[in-house]
Amino acid sequence: MFARKLEPSEYWQARRVMAVAFEGVFEQEKELEKAKTDKYDPKEDLYGAFLTEDGPLAGSIVINNKTSRFDGHTVKMGGVGGVATLPAQRRGGAIRACMELALREMYDKGYVLSHLYPFSTAYYRQFGFAPAGQSLRWRVELADLKRLPNAGGTVEQLFPGDDLSPLLDIYNRRYGDTNFSCLRDSFDKDLEGDKLLTSKRWIFLWRCNSGEPRAFMVCSRVGNSLVCYPDFSLPNALLFADATALTGLLNFVYTSFLANFDSIEFSVPAHLDLTALLPELTSTKYSPALNGMARALNAEALLKLCRCKGQGSLVIKVTDGILPENNDTFSLTFAPGAENRVERTGSAPDITMDVGDLSVLLGGARDTSSIELSPGIAVSNPSAPLEQVFYRKPCHVLDLF
Repeated sequence: MFARKLEPSEYWQARRVMAVAFEGVFEQEKELEKAKTDKYDPKEDLYGAFLTEDGPLAGSIVINNKTSRFDGHTVKMGGVGGVATLPAQRRGGAIRACMELALREMYDKGYVLSHLYPFSTAYYRQFGFAPAGQSLRWRVELADLKRLPNAGGTVEQLFPGDDLSPLLDIYNRRYGDTNFSCLRDSFDKDLEGDKLLTSKRWIFLWRCNSGEPRAFMVCSRVGNSLVCYPDFSLPNALLFADATALTGLLNFVYTSFLANFDSIEFSVPAHLDLTALLPELTSTKYSPALNGMARALNAEALLKLCRCKGQGSLVIKVTDGILPENNDTFSLTFAPGAENRVERTGSAPDITMDVGDLSVLLGGARDTSSIELSPGIAVSNPSAPLEQVFYRKPCHVLDLF
C-alpha cells in the first residue's frame, strides 16, 4: 500500500470509499461536478492508501484538526474519523498505512493528542489508542419529574435566524475545565440556517430568574421519547451550567411535554452523578457508553503539561509501536507552583505503559485503581507516588468526528 495526503481534486474518491463502506448514497456525476470546486480546508486533512502509487484508492481516513483542553492548557488534537476501506481491499493494510502516516505528520506538526470513536476497541488498540472514559446515557420517565423542585426561570425556543451564541457560552461553562474537550467557534454550525427544522429538531434555552442563559437542549422525537443525546445520525445535546439550570430545564420538559412524550433521554459525562438530583429513580435507566479512545502523540509534551498533586517524582517508561520518539523512559518531577520537569533518563522505571494508557491516565479518565486491571501496565515500584500523577479528573469529548 502507498499512503499519502489527498489533494482536493481527490476528495471525491474518499467520499466514494466512505459511501461504499458506510452503505451511504453516492451520486458520481454530482460528485465529479463538486470535485471541480473542492478546496483544502485547514480544519481537516484527508489521507488515502493506494494499491499502487498511481491508484486506485483503496481506503482513507479524515483527521479533524482540533484544539482541546488538557489540565488548564490547550493543545493540538487530531480527531480521527471517516475510516473506510473498500470491501475488496479490506485486511490489506490500507488503514494501517493511512494511520501511520497521519500519526507521524501530526507529531511533526506539534500535535499532542488524538481521539477517535471506534467500531472496535481491539482494532484501534494496535495503533496505540485506549478507551477514554464514558458518557452516562439517562432515560427518565417524564412522570417521574413531577417531584423536582421548582427552579423558576424562563424558556424560549430558538428558531433559524435567532442568536445561538448562548449555546456556546453554556458549552464553555460546562466543558471549560474538562480534559480532552474541544474548543469551538460556535456550538454547532449545523443548527444554523434551515437545517434545524428540516431535520425535525428543536432548541430550547433556559434562563435563570436574572435572565442569564444557563441551560439548553437540542432535541428530537424518537418513538415516544424526547432524545437529547448526541450521535452521528442526530447530534443532539442537553447541557447545563449547574444543578439549578438542569432542574429548571427538566421542569420545562415535564410541564410542556408530559402529554406528548413518555420519556426524555440525554447523556452527561461520567463524572457527573445525577442520582441525588433526580427525585424518582425506580423506573429510570442509565447506562455507560464509551466516550471514544485517546492516544498521546507526544508523550514528553503531555507529561510536561499534566497537573500533579503535591510534590514528588515518578519515572515512567512509555512504549509506542508507531512513533519511536515516544519510546523512552521519562523522569517526571513536580511541585506546587512549579512547571513539571521532564527528562529522558536511563533510570529504572517505576511504571511502564503504552501511549494510550498514558493519555487516559494523565487525562483523568482512569486512576490508579484501574492499573491492576490493565494488563498492558507494569508497576515496578509500588511505593512510587502514582496517586499524585494518575487520578480522576473531569474528562470528556462532546465533538463527533
